[in-house]
Amino acid sequence: MRRGIPLIVVMALVMILLAIPVVQATAVSKVEASGQSSSYRNINLTWELAGPAVEGDGFHIMFSKSPFANASNATLHSTVFTGPTTALAQPVLGEWYDDCQSSTGDGDWVMVFRGENGSAVVPAGTVAIQCDLTGMPAGEEVFLAIWSFDSHLISDDLSEVVTATSTAVDELPPDADTRPVWFAIGSIALSLVVLLAVLGWKERTAQGRSAMLYVAPALMALALLTFYPVGYGIVLSFTDANQSALGEQSFNGLDNYVEVFGSAGFLRVLGFTLLWTVVNVFAHVGIGLALAMALQGRVKGKVAYRTILLLPWAIPSYITVLIWRGIFQYDGLFNGLLGTQIDILGLPVPAAAAVIVVNIWLGFPFMMMVISGALQTIPGDIYEAAEVDGVSTVSQFRHLTLPMLKPAIVPVALLGFIWTFNMFNVIYLMTDGGPNLWFGEPGSTDILITYVYDVAFRRGLYGVAAAWSVVIFLILLWFSATYMKKTNATGAVV
Repeated sequence: MRRGIPLIVVMALVMILLAIPVVQATAVSKVEASGQSSSYRNINLTWELAGPAVEGDGFHIMFSKSPFANASNATLHSTVFTGPTTALAQPVLGEWYDDCQSSTGDGDWVMVFRGENGSAVVPAGTVAIQCDLTGMPAGEEVFLAIWSFDSHLISDDLSEVVTATSTAVDELPPDADTRPVWFAIGSIALSLVVLLAVLGWKERTAQGRSAMLYVAPALMALALLTFYPVGYGIVLSFTDANQSALGEQSFNGLDNYVEVFGSAGFLRVLGFTLLWTVVNVFAHVGIGLALAMALQGRVKGKVAYRTILLLPWAIPSYITVLIWRGIFQYDGLFNGLLGTQIDILGLPVPAAAAVIVVNIWLGFPFMMMVISGALQTIPGDIYEAAEVDGVSTVSQFRHLTLPMLKPAIVPVALLGFIWTFNMFNVIYLMTDGGPNLWFGEPGSTDILITYVYDVAFRRGLYGVAAAWSVVIFLILLWFSATYMKKTNATGAVV
């Protein structure tokens, strides 16, 4: 026969349960909402407490576009906690999406404090809280309520539901003065029309005049879509344009160029850009040439091999880069296969090697296809004659193949240099220029074009970014002119 639980044990458990204090969140006694806020799509919400808030109390601000009877049918906007505020920061009005203030009953409203995660914190003893809530629908009725909870995160009943409508009108900035832009575009277009008309008038043949008509649309588009933006960028590089004063910039001479050449990371980012470009172009041409030569002979499945090798270039580059990024992650496939624990993308040298490897993977198929096409144009009887004369395979490659491939390799190598020099997406998607070991300077894998992006769109210095762009343009212009002169690239194409 089973024994029951002794009475004394039951009584002891009851006494213990009765001795545990019941914690309950401070109730909300009154809620008011107003859409007459000073900001667009904002609603001001104020709630009063039945008594002073105690440490551990919290208040969820819930809202919905339709009436709701419980919190599960509403959306959480933000939360206000009650706790110690001694070591917390107290931001000013306008810094947060839920600008809240609290009152201890003395008639003064003070800004709430912010925890490490940005949550709003009010001190114990608070009796009223008001928040300016952003992101409310414009001109639509919104239902709001406060859902309070205690220190054990046990929620109390929902407060009364109130309504409000944002009535503030969006104040749009005045339209920018676009007359200078249209004047510049009109001047370019008119100049081209006059130039083409004069050239057409000088042409004595109907064929020459027809050629002018065919060239005119392309020349007009090139001038308006390429020459004008380049010219505007050069002009912008001599101004103090920035994201807060675009359109109101003023001329500042060579200050931007002094800042570019005097920046601490200029030589470092320029050096890595040149290393990145040279290594990639040599690898692209070398691997492409080797694969093209290997597939030039009598190889079974030649078309299949070429198709497979073309896939890295045919697949959208951002997909390929993201796959490689996953492989090189700390817990990715590379470390998994080798059993290593290398933070490849977090260390300067491994990260630099990783981005170079990825760009080589993306670039060699294009070179392979170009060189394969060039190899098809070389007459086979030349090699037959060389074999009859006893010329070795190495000598045939050196004295026959390479000279005949020069008209194709020289121009495409120049294009590869320019493309790689300005290859933005691989660096941006793989490392975003990082790891960043120097504050305010280019990252370890930044090249010039990715650093210009940071200067323009993260720091908002459009004038300085334009100066960087002009420097990049001049570097590429100098290299292209020198390259064509040394290699006779244009003559090789003809």
